[in-house]
Amino acid sequence: MEVNNTLQTVLFSFLLIAASVWDIRKRIIPDSVCILIALTGLIGFSPVNFLGILAALPFLTAALCKPDSIGGGDIKFTAAAGLAIGFWGCVVGLILGLTASLIFYILNQAIRKLKKLEPQRASQLTLPMAPFLSLGFLAAAIMNIGGTIL
Repeated sequence: MEVNNTLQTVLFSFLLIAASVWDIRKRIIPDSVCILIALTGLIGFSPVNFLGILAALPFLTAALCKPDSIGGGDIKFTAAAGLAIGFWGCVVGLILGLTASLIFYILNQAIRKLKKLEPQRASQLTLPMAPFLSLGFLAAAIMNIGGTIL
């Protein structure tokens, strides 16, 4: 069982890196990468992992309420990660990843202020979210191996 979790986490990690690189370079997350991430959930599959898809609902709601606020790739990426690491793993990953993006934004603003540049409003700054979400999902997957997340 532990071997399956480790194998899943290694494959999951490589796919998270691939999604991050694509998102940084082209500002898209390919559907094929999302499908492969979801398929990693088949390693050591539990039917309860289907609930992981629900962790993407806040992103879907944001996209429906405010168009152009979040990309569809981020929604699919989060749903796929939820299938792989389960609902609570995905929630923890989202919290960690979104916190990392907030810290990045604050540091970016501080550096702009030190350089005496005009601060950017949050609505003006578009960030690729996959790298931040990937950090959070990877941390959650590693915590899951250690038995920290239920």
